Amino acid sequence: MMLRVLVTASTFPVQDGDGLPRFVFDLAAVLAEHCRVIALAPDAPGARVREQMGRVEVRRFTYFIPRHLQQLAYGDGVRENIRRSWLARFQIPSFLVAECLAIRRVLYSETCDLLNSHWLIPQGLCGAFALGTRRRIPHIVHVHAGDVYLLAKMRTGRAIARFVLNRTDHVFAAGSHVRETLNALVGWDSGAEILSMGVKTSVFGGCASEPAPVDGEYLVAVGRMVEKKGFAYLLRAMPAVLRRYPSLRLVIIGSGPEESRLRQECRELGIERSVLMPGRIAHECVVRYLRGARLAVVPSIVDRNGETEGMPTVVVEAMAAGLPVVGSAVDGIPDVIEEGVNGWLSREKDAEDLASTILKMLASPVAMSEAARRTAVEHDWSAVGRRYMSTFREVMKTWREEVECTI
Repeated sequence: MMLRVLVTASTFPVQDGDGLPRFVFDLAAVLAEHCRVIALAPDAPGARVREQMGRVEVRRFTYFIPRHLQQLAYGDGVRENIRRSWLARFQIPSFLVAECLAIRRVLYSETCDLLNSHWLIPQGLCGAFALGTRRRIPHIVHVHAGDVYLLAKMRTGRAIARFVLNRTDHVFAAGSHVRETLNALVGWDSGAEILSMGVKTSVFGGCASEPAPVDGEYLVAVGRMVEKKGFAYLLRAMPAVLRRYPSLRLVIIGSGPEESRLRQECRELGIERSVLMPGRIAHECVVRYLRGARLAVVPSIVDRNGETEGMPTVVVEAMAAGLPVVGSAVDGIPDVIEEGVNGWLSREKDAEDLASTILKMLASPVAMSEAARRTAVEHDWSAVGRRYMSTFREVMKTWREEVECTI
């Protein structure tokens, strides 16, 4: 009988090309090749309450009425919405209750065999409550970064993390630093398995059928314009790079609360003519930018709140397009970049070192591009899906054995 899995997430695309992070959907899609997958996500403007996206059955839950005033889980993400909107903060309790009820409703109406929650909060927490103390099915949680760092700062964070992990059968972590932070948070070895999100190598690595969207050579960076992305340090590195390569351009793809400050930084550095910021664009357009670039830069940092990323998916997406990557030596990035083989690592928050590393990369041989492609293949969604399915089977086997022992 086919395994039935409920996947829960607070970040999920509404439709193709909307520019929202899609890694949970991509994971659900590859899992749907092996089992029945139902994805549960918050309601969003223009979304259907129930729909089929490829092989994935998507259900959405309403968490505030009137529906058009829902602001907590859309656009720039839950945490950013909480920071800037009192209405989003007001919706937190109703969101948690609505998600708990929605999880229970889907789990039992569809007779699911396994729950896979993405992020410790809110999904992991809601899943733990929904399953109750007498759990009927196993629970697997994937922590991505922001959830762990947020809990680490909260007064009740340790209690929440311990509550969820005590009701979890397996944990995936997006990077080594995320796992270390989780272990320190709960006070024991979580046994989390490091597994970053994947990439469709066939999409990024295919032959370009259209010309590059930018004339001439350019560097590319992709991500939400927030402090932990480190884009400010990339801009500060560019004057030194442009002195050696005056015709080179930088493209930063994305949007967010830091955008106006970054544009101001460009003007102050006198590099505004060499920097393009096309905003948040459709996924297929990102592919075109990556294919046409000289190299990708991922200058992530640990921000003033002590937060950083897990393993940014753009690292493996760029590698799939044959781009060597210059990345900061933080969290999950060193788990993928092999110094001098498929890219180079630079010190975080060090514009001078970043500029030096970029210049070193620009002089690298083409062989590094082939190494980048080989690395991407190891992170193809098919490989990630196999790892997930293997874990699903092991957890289900252990779960059944334990159930039989109690009968």
